[in-house]
Amino acid sequence: MPARLRTLHLCTLLASLFACCPLPHSAAESAGAPSEKPAATLAQLAFLTGTWRGTSSSGATAEEIFSSPEGGVMLSAGREFKNGRCIFFDLVAFTEQHGAVTLIPHPNGKRSPRTFPLVSLDAAAKRARFENPEHDFPKSFTYELVAPDHLRIILAGDRQGRPFTETFDLRRSP
Repeated sequence: MPARLRTLHLCTLLASLFACCPLPHSAAESAGAPSEKPAATLAQLAFLTGTWRGTSSSGATAEEIFSSPEGGVMLSAGREFKNGRCIFFDLVAFTEQHGAVTLIPHPNGKRSPRTFPLVSLDAAAKRARFENPEHDFPKSFTYELVAPDHLRIILAGDRQGRPFTETFDLRRSP
């Protein structure tokens, strides 16, 4: 299936999934949201758009597909594989409402009760960080376009009471 049709099919699938998962009405509903947020727009995350494949620091093969930020919502779907089997998948909604950008995770397709407000954005460096210190893992999601064809995603937090970081190094895929 051509990449454009794959992306269209993914967006249709994600839209139908998220239709049954209402988005928060304001950033104030975000648990653990810091009192000050950077002035940012969802359009500044357009550097994520596309299909990316690579590896995680845990040794899994990883794939992430990001829609465009059109209409105030950007969607992503990710999968991790080991030995030819999908071991994890997640769906993420990035929203822009009332001047705030928020990440809403859906690990294994189930909406998390926690949301992650954007806490820093360097538009020139194409680096964004979302954070919720009340969550265990991850407490933060960092997205950075290291090169035009190289996306790094860093998840950081606590696992079993200890600091833990997982890094995904992904390359743009056709």
